[in-house]
Amino acid sequence: MNNNPEKNRKKFLLKAAGVLLLIVAAGLIVYFAAFHNADVITIENGKVKDAKPTWLIAHFAEGEGEARYYKIADIGIPRGYKEDKNAEDTDGDPYTTCFVYRGKDPEKDPGILSMSPAAAGEVPAGAEAAELAGKPGMLLTEGNTAGFWMESPYPEARIAVRAELPEGAEQADVLKLLETAAEKVTPGKKLSALAADVKLNFIDDSRWTYLVNGLLVTLEITLMAVVLGVVIGTLVAAIRSTWDQNSENMRPGVGRVLLSTLNKLCKVYLTVIRGTPVVIQLMIMYYIIFSSSRNGVLIAMLAFGINSGAYVAEIIRGGIMSVDRGQLEAGRSLGFNYVKTMWFIIVPQAMKSVLPALANEFIVLLKETSVAGYVAVKDLTKGGDIIRGVTYSAFMPLIAVALIYLVMVMFFTWLVGKLERRLRSSDH
Repeated sequence: MNNNPEKNRKKFLLKAAGVLLLIVAAGLIVYFAAFHNADVITIENGKVKDAKPTWLIAHFAEGEGEARYYKIADIGIPRGYKEDKNAEDTDGDPYTTCFVYRGKDPEKDPGILSMSPAAAGEVPAGAEAAELAGKPGMLLTEGNTAGFWMESPYPEARIAVRAELPEGAEQADVLKLLETAAEKVTPGKKLSALAADVKLNFIDDSRWTYLVNGLLVTLEITLMAVVLGVVIGTLVAAIRSTWDQNSENMRPGVGRVLLSTLNKLCKVYLTVIRGTPVVIQLMIMYYIIFSSSRNGVLIAMLAFGINSGAYVAEIIRGGIMSVDRGQLEAGRSLGFNYVKTMWFIIVPQAMKSVLPALANEFIVLLKETSVAGYVAVKDLTKGGDIIRGVTYSAFMPLIAVALIYLVMVMFFTWLVGKLERRLRSSDH
């Protein structure tokens, strides 16, 4: 067995770094394979949203009551030319784009270049199939002008690239200028159905933030509930185990009556909490006990902490009862009173044996917090539900939420396994 802590730590860091690099690499592959140079444009309040100034945007058709606009290309500025901001919009559609460039030096570069979207049926008669700058399309030259209708990711639209030189220019010069412009056009690509669904649910309007913020709320509720549950559970376990171990030998008096009463209250607490669903307890806390408060996160912490305390109490009580009674007698023989014996001798041994069970209780509690959305808490599950309500797409957000929970549970299960192995090795 390798017991070198420094070597183990380095191995763990190397593994963590490897996993992180794999995640980053997978993210880059997904981005460049599915999203890079591809997009669907949305129109809100009469404005094109999330579009870059270099995007060539085409209007295809009406869909679900609203116009659909798509990015079909990225446009670059040909060398020696500058954009003519005052050029007239050729198609009259205020949302689509038309790029017009003129030479910076009219004497040296007298030509005019334009790039604009065009419907597939707008290719003029006489145009012939050709390849320009390595890109397929339809080419037509007429005197001092030339046009190239490049294929786009969508069959409904083409990318119209036009070049014009002064009267009397050679066609070879016009074609050379047209090819220079075509080199600056990078056709986009059509989003796959899967990529479009991912974009709709997570990328558009930064909807992924609902999951991130919800995850933070979930972890916050879980951690605070665990702390509260351990405190409550330890107190209840101490009362119940004390009664179980000493009730037969206690003399009648105030101490016995008080301990008996506390034990009965603890039994009622355990029966009620373990006998009712956690979501009902949460709603009672929110709508009845704390009806005047709308701090759902704090109320959820209390509700889940009280619920967890009942299960933690039985776990710890079992651990205390499993400690050999001779340990208690040994502590008393050393001059400790009952409380000190429990605190310094019994409880530490019991906690060592129940730590794995407590860690598993944390994992169970992590999943139970998914019902916090019933009281308007925007936890991880609620975040996925908000996305579903906005996009009317259930598959992606719910699967994402499930995967996040699965990854967290796998991670904490791995930590519990490490803890159990550490505890076993410390016994030798």
